[in-house]
Amino acid sequence: MPIPFLERSPKELARLIEGKIKDVAEVKDVYQVSVRATGKRLDISARVLLDSSLRFEEVHRIVSKIEREIRKIVQRTARITIQTEPVGHARSGIATLAAEIAEQVPGSRGVHNVHIQKINGRLCVDLRLEVSANMSVKQAHAISSEVEKRLRAADSSISDVTIHMESASELVSRELLGRGTELRWYIEHVAKRFSEIKSIQGIKIRRDREGLRVVLRCRFDPAMPIKQAHAISRELETSVKGAYPLVRGLEVHEEPA
Repeated sequence: MPIPFLERSPKELARLIEGKIKDVAEVKDVYQVSVRATGKRLDISARVLLDSSLRFEEVHRIVSKIEREIRKIVQRTARITIQTEPVGHARSGIATLAAEIAEQVPGSRGVHNVHIQKINGRLCVDLRLEVSANMSVKQAHAISSEVEKRLRAADSSISDVTIHMESASELVSRELLGRGTELRWYIEHVAKRFSEIKSIQGIKIRRDREGLRVVLRCRFDPAMPIKQAHAISRELETSVKGAYPLVRGLEVHEEPA
């Protein structure tokens, strides 16, 4: 019989989590696994080494898989933060550097899920920046620009920085529901591949016995034939399901832009 969750110490949980992460085929190594209890929630973090040739879409798919594996052994609400770095990367402190810089920029609520890949010998950084839900788009963009500027200035080996802004209140809400943060970002990211999609709105993610169900609104040129819009929606669905097998259904409502 499995050991009841409440009888497991943070140290034992960290050991079990490390084993789960190592079992993910694409993971080369894992270190700095941390488990802390914050009120009724657990804060779980780990650093993972991945192949340097992976694209960020593949990195996010792997991180999503890691999150699912961790939740199999954690029966309590948890915030999971996975930092990734390419194998052979000499500097292991960019994630820490990004966190320190974000702490110093007024208006920032911090960063998480920092992913680092080496492309053509240069480092590319992809991270999530939390800001207040009441902040304007202009204010949030200014904070994002300042974090990027300071990060580039602090490490000349960084050639590209991609920052995804998240509302702190929305982030907490999604985590409490066990939905994580990766899937929503990926849907918005993959939609940018289709120039015909003017915007993605109203993403709703629901969990049932079979997996995740996603409903969203896609806005197209009003003059576009509905047949073409349906075809693009199917391609979007195929891309999302390919990266996230847990998504069992994706319902797209086509609307005029």
